[in-house]
Amino acid sequence: MRRYITFLTVSLAILFSSIYAQEKTDSGMLRGKVIDEVTKQPLIGADVFLIGTELGASTNQEGIFIIQDAPEDIYKLQVQYIGYRSFVRTDVRVIRNKTTDLRELGLQLALVEGEQIIVEGDGNFADDDQSPVSNYSYSKEEIWRSPGAAGDIFRAMETLPGVSSGGGEFSSFSVRGGSPKENIILIDNIPFDKVTHFNGGNEEQEKQGGRFSIFAPNLIESANFQAGGFGARYGGKFASFLDLRIKDGNMEDFTIDGRVDVIGWEANYDGPVQLIENTSMILNLRHHDFTRILELTGQEEFGSPRFTDVIMKTTTNINANHKLSFLGIYTPEYFDRTTEDVFESEDFAVTDVGDVDETKALAGLNWRWLTGKNSFLETSAYYRYTDRELKFGRAFPISGREILSENDIRARFPISEDLFESEIGSRGVFTAMLRPTFTINAGWEVSQSDYDLSRVQNGLDTLYVYDQDDSRPDPSQRFLVTTPEQIGAEYDDNSYQLAGFAEFSSRLTQRLTLNAGIRQEYNGLNEESYFAPRASASFRLDDRTRLSFASGIFYQTPEIQVVTSNPANVGLKNERAIHYIVGLSRYLTNDLKLTAEGYYKQFNDLIVRNDRASTVRTNDGDGEAFGIDLSIIKRFVNKFYGQINYSYAYSVRDDNNGEGEYDSDFNQPHIFNILAGYEFNKEWSIAGKWKYATGRPKDSFIIHSDIFNDPNNLRYSQELTANNADRLDPFHTLNVRVDYRKQFGRFAVVSFLDVVNVYNYLNVNEDRFQELTGKEESRGFQILPTIGVKVEL
Repeated sequence: MRRYITFLTVSLAILFSSIYAQEKTDSGMLRGKVIDEVTKQPLIGADVFLIGTELGASTNQEGIFIIQDAPEDIYKLQVQYIGYRSFVRTDVRVIRNKTTDLRELGLQLALVEGEQIIVEGDGNFADDDQSPVSNYSYSKEEIWRSPGAAGDIFRAMETLPGVSSGGGEFSSFSVRGGSPKENIILIDNIPFDKVTHFNGGNEEQEKQGGRFSIFAPNLIESANFQAGGFGARYGGKFASFLDLRIKDGNMEDFTIDGRVDVIGWEANYDGPVQLIENTSMILNLRHHDFTRILELTGQEEFGSPRFTDVIMKTTTNINANHKLSFLGIYTPEYFDRTTEDVFESEDFAVTDVGDVDETKALAGLNWRWLTGKNSFLETSAYYRYTDRELKFGRAFPISGREILSENDIRARFPISEDLFESEIGSRGVFTAMLRPTFTINAGWEVSQSDYDLSRVQNGLDTLYVYDQDDSRPDPSQRFLVTTPEQIGAEYDDNSYQLAGFAEFSSRLTQRLTLNAGIRQEYNGLNEESYFAPRASASFRLDDRTRLSFASGIFYQTPEIQVVTSNPANVGLKNERAIHYIVGLSRYLTNDLKLTAEGYYKQFNDLIVRNDRASTVRTNDGDGEAFGIDLSIIKRFVNKFYGQINYSYAYSVRDDNNGEGEYDSDFNQPHIFNILAGYEFNKEWSIAGKWKYATGRPKDSFIIHSDIFNDPNNLRYSQELTANNADRLDPFHTLNVRVDYRKQFGRFAVVSFLDVVNVYNYLNVNEDRFQELTGKEESRGFQILPTIGVKVEL
């Protein structure tokens, strides 16, 4: 092993020395393409220049520009074109003897005659009159710089108004009191929500989603997010949508980078494919094993989580009108928690044991065809699957022994599950600008899902947490006993999901834009159709101020895991929500924007489970949510950027079982964020973020002791007396990030320090009941430093 490391070190040193020796200039080149944001058509003759210099160029017949001999530095790049709003992209880095490919820069039509707004950057100011409310965007630079995110898009998003996450352990996000499972996620126009590792666990962990994103830092080129009131082209979920775009590879030049640290390794390639003309490739290989870092931080009781990510994207410019990309994702993960980990938990408190082996994969094609001078068609076809084997249970002391080591503990795994889920599908969107004031969109979604599930409970299982209304043979019994017949499930079938949609956007006057759409969905599981009309409007009070409104009907398809858990669930209806949103936005300066937005949501046919001893669900639930989101966002201009957000939310549900309304699982009335960052020079930058959020709701309860009336088998139980009547402690954290980049010609060292929860406050995401002690253990992460060093060629 030592000889291998020595050989690798010497080889890399020779390679980098030869590259450095070949450097002849301290300048580089910029390349990009300017297009119409709506129609994707190239804009010929657009002026592109680097602000503060005399360097610039004009776009050619294909909309492409090239700026040569730009000294190595960080620039602001401005694009101007008659009839369009001027656009400025910040944080453009030029590297000596390399070509920086900016890919596509989209310009928006100037909707008001004489409009003077300059769109600063490619980030949060996604000012689109066709999506007038709740619309925010992130660039890859903003994702990378977000304190506490470590380059994870889902952790970075928690700074957006109305968005919350568990922080620390969990990276999934909830929107305006909704569940993480209610968010639409598209990747390069492909529906794919398997975007995090280590989903699930116990009931409380299941609510909060996954722990780590499958996407390594800098893989996401852009993220477009809308918190509600979205158009008819999106469906299947009813809270929000997130449209992620994996970056295209560099057609002109290549970059190779890699890192090795205490949690694993990563290697990346970004550049042309030499054997295929006009084709680029992004390749990311990553492996993380958290066992060692958990041991070093005294948290070995969490078990051994580890995962590998392989993500590849190729992009081919077939000709001026056709662009084809392929996306491949393969993400195996493994987790086990043994009696040794149970022994390490304080006071033998956490008794869960388990073994999970899961693989998620996706293969998809995306084809963009410029069908005419003012229209294009984007079509995707994909195949994805999830293959999972798991078993879980509890560990207990061996009767009559003192617990001195893991050998004094025995484990029982009553539940085992084998799942294979696959889906093949297609999604297409046709866009045409019939005239500058009128645009239409129409398209389809079709998929076939196959689901093969085998869940087995071996013998009887005892549940020590139960609801006061759960069915028990004897009402005085202070625990639940589940049978194999109640929990076991066998399912092997397929179903179709179909949807068609159409939208139009019309600028009725210089200031008023109206958008309307219809969506028809068919659920092959319950064999029912659903009609979902949508509408929105935008009125510009002046060239810097906009008033907006949106409303519509949205449906959520029942989770396949719920449908297959019991034959009675096959007929579950789609859940329904109605959104009403009013918003006001104003540019205080070109790089400073104020947004205020109020909303009301009504829910019907919500799926509820009224008995923990049964897997049967019903559509008896309903509810409502309302609130207001306020934000002031300062774009990255003149070395400084920042953001201040406040959200007030009220979200309740009613299972209509006689117990009345209760707070939804993610109802956090107050959320406040403040973020600031400063770039000292082209090498050093620093950013910080402080967040406060009301603690999430939790059930109220009473504790019963010696439930078996056996002092030699002493157990406690927790009887839930009211749903979400109490709360966890408030969440607050200070995150700090420092970035450093040192360029040595083509060779660079990129490093960062990203610290979550600097002052080490325990942010609780779960109070877990322990049947051996009768107490609750507060679970959550405290300080979590991440250090990264990457070598880039």
